[in-house]
Amino acid sequence: MIYATVRMYATAAAAGRAFAQLEDRGLTREDNQINLVTPETAGSAEGLVAAIKQGLVLEADARVYAQGILRGHSLVSLMAPFGAGRMYEELLDALDPVDTGLAPPLPEPAWDDAAPLSSALGLPVILPPSPYQFMGLPAIIASGATTSAALGLGELARHDFTVFGTPRLSHDPAPFSALLHLPLLT
Repeated sequence: MIYATVRMYATAAAAGRAFAQLEDRGLTREDNQINLVTPETAGSAEGLVAAIKQGLVLEADARVYAQGILRGHSLVSLMAPFGAGRMYEELLDALDPVDTGLAPPLPEPAWDDAAPLSSALGLPVILPPSPYQFMGLPAIIASGATTSAALGLGELARHDFTVFGTPRLSHDPAPFSALLHLPLLT
C-alpha cells in the first residue's frame, strides 16, 4: 500500500514555502503528486476532507487532518516518486512542521527464524534457544544434576550400561539361555 507523506505547518505561509520547494524539485499538482490545503481552501469540514483526499490521503486520516486545518494550520501532502521519499521527507521536516494529530505508524515486528510461532503471533520469546535442550528440558540443570535426577527419575544409563539400561557386558557366560531359563548345551 502506498501512503502519502503529510506535513502540517502552523501558517499558510510556511506551508506555501514547503509547496514551492516541492514544485522546484519537479513535483506538480496536476500529476496529483503534491497537494496544499489551507484554512481558506474550503469552508466546511467535509470540504476540507475532500480537498485533503485529493492528495491521496486516506479518509480516516483526512478527517483528523481537517481538525488541524480548522484550528488554523495548513497541510502539504505528496506522493513521492519511488526511491525519493526520504529526500522529500527531510525537505519537509526542515521547514518546522507541527504535530498533525495523527499517531505515527507502529513499527513492523521483526521476524525471528529461530522462533517462527512467536514471530507470527507477535509474542516475545520466553527463553533464548539453547542447543542443550531436548523437548523443552535442559540436559543439565543449574545445580549440576541431570534432568532425570531433578525430576526424581532413575538414571537410564550408568558407565557400565548402554543408553537403554541394558548391560554392555554380562558376567553370565550364557545370558540368553539364562534369560529364557534354558539349559546350557555342553
